[in-house]
Amino acid sequence: MSKEQQNLLKQVRPMLITGWNLNNEEKCYDVKLSFAYYPTEYDGGNPPRIRYTLIMESGREQSNLNCSKHFTDMINCITKCIYESKVNNGN
Repeated sequence: MSKEQQNLLKQVRPMLITGWNLNNEEKCYDVKLSFAYYPTEYDGGNPPRIRYTLIMESGREQSNLNCSKHFTDMINCITKCIYESKVNNGN
């Protein structure tokens, strides 16, 4: 995994946990992250997609495939915004 990919995941991690905890009674304390897709060349319409598994305080794990569409859309939007800010800044 490249340094850019690692940095993107590092920035998305706390937002994902906070976003979950603000909107759900069951609290998340950690998340496993990986890329489902990462563009080799960005054309504005192919942002990275993150695969994640939320780890709840109860020990239960929930994958992104079992999250609501609204939550998944929010995470995709956050990921895209962070990625585009890095691309536009040349980082």
